[in-house]
Amino acid sequence: MAQVTPQSCHLQLQFQVGTTASGMPRIQNRNYANVSPSASDDDLLAVGQALAALFDLPLHAIARVDQDAIEPSTQA
Repeated sequence: MAQVTPQSCHLQLQFQVGTTASGMPRIQNRNYANVSPSASDDDLLAVGQALAALFDLPLHAIARVDQDAIEPSTQA
């Protein structure tokens, strides 16, 4: 069985900066690093919404990006 260890986390705000020729939204990301992996999803949503209010661009999405290390379990 594998053992998962949280390594890092960052908050990503995705803003729509226009549209492509095919009519799909053109997205620009703003990343905020050094977020505690133990931060709750509700807290990250609140912070993301507060930060997004500081921009003049329409908010497309708020994402939590976690990076975990996967190692083999030490149990036999």
